[in-house]
Amino acid sequence: MYPEEICPNPIGIEAQTISGQPASQTGNVFQVYNPTTGFSCVNANQGGGFCLDYKVRFTCPEEWCSKCRTPWFDRDNPGGVGDYETLSLTLVTYPLQACAQPIAIEVTTISGTPVLPTGNNFQVYDPTQGFACVNAQQNGGCQDYRVRFTCPMSFCVPSCISKWFDRDNPSGNGDYELLADLLSMYPEEICPNPIGIEAQTISGQPASQTGNVFQVFNPTTGFSCVNANQGGGLCVDYKVRFTCPEEWCSKCRTPWFDRDNPGGVGDYETLSLTLIAYPLQACAQPIAIEVTTVSGTPVLPGSNFQVYDPLQGFQCVNMPQSGWNCQDYKVRYTCLQSFCNTSILQSLPLDVTNMTNLQD
Repeated sequence: MYPEEICPNPIGIEAQTISGQPASQTGNVFQVYNPTTGFSCVNANQGGGFCLDYKVRFTCPEEWCSKCRTPWFDRDNPGGVGDYETLSLTLVTYPLQACAQPIAIEVTTISGTPVLPTGNNFQVYDPTQGFACVNAQQNGGCQDYRVRFTCPMSFCVPSCISKWFDRDNPSGNGDYELLADLLSMYPEEICPNPIGIEAQTISGQPASQTGNVFQVFNPTTGFSCVNANQGGGLCVDYKVRFTCPEEWCSKCRTPWFDRDNPGGVGDYETLSLTLIAYPLQACAQPIAIEVTTVSGTPVLPGSNFQVYDPLQGFQCVNMPQSGWNCQDYKVRYTCLQSFCNTSILQSLPLDVTNMTNLQD
C-alpha cells in the first residue's frame, strides 16, 4: 500500500490510537507488536471488549533515511513558548529545500544528540507535521533542537525549478497565487503536480521575512495572503515558483551546458551567454531550470546563488572573504514542446538535437 513510504526492515515500532493515546495505556491485549511483523489487535482476545482503532509508525535504519534526506533545519530556539520546528514553518523559512510530504523525520539537539519520540514530552513529532517542544511541558524547559526529513526519491533527483509566476496583486481581498488559477493561465508552463513551492515579494524578499500571515502556502494548493488576516495591514505583492517532478521536466529538455568554470569571479551559466555559446540548443523562454555540480549532485536555490531562474539561468559568485567559493556547475532547461518540435531542430546534426525528450 505504501511501497516508497516505509522501510522494509524497521528497527522499532510505536502504536497509538488514532486520537494519540499510547497503545500501552488502552488496556487492549495485542497479538502482534514488533517491528519485523507489525501490529495486530484481535477483538476475540479482549475479554468481551473490542480493539480500539490504532495507527503505527516505525523507526528505520540510517541507510534508508539517507536515500533522499534534507539538510538539517533549526529555524527556532526554545525561548518563549518552546522550540517549534514544524513542517509548515520550515517550508516557509527554507522554501524548496524540504518536501511537502515527508516520509520520515529525524530530530537531534543542535549538538547532535539523537532525540526519539517519548510520547508526552513532545507535542509534535511526526514527518508530516514536524517537531514541537513546549517549555511548560518539560522539567527545565526545552533544549534547542534541529530536524531533517526524508522525502520521496522524486524530490532528490535533479530538481526542476519553474519560472516565477505573479498572476495577482494584493488589491481587494489579498494576493492569491493559487495553483489551479496558475494552471489555467499558464497551461504549458507549470506542472500540475508540484512537489515544492517558494514565495517572494516581487522585489525579491523571501515571504518568511515580510511579517505577513499566510492562509495557504503549500505546493499542492499554491499560495494566498488575505488582507483581513494582517492585523490592520495589507499583504505585500508576491510571486511564486515551484519544484516540479522529474518526468515533467523531461518532456522537452535541453542537453546539459557547462560553458564556464568557477575560476576568477565565479561560475556564470546564464541563459544569455548560453544562447551565444550554444546557438539553437537552448530556447529563449525556458519554463524550468535544473542545476547540478559537474559530478551530478543536485543544487537547489540558495542565498549563495545570485541567479537561479529559467529566464536568466544560473550564477554563482565567489566570496573568498566569507570562505565561499563556487563549485563547477552545469545547467539544463525545460522548454515549451514547440521548441522540440520545430523543423529546424529536426534538421540539425544529432549531437545538437540530442534533446532528452527524444533520447532519454
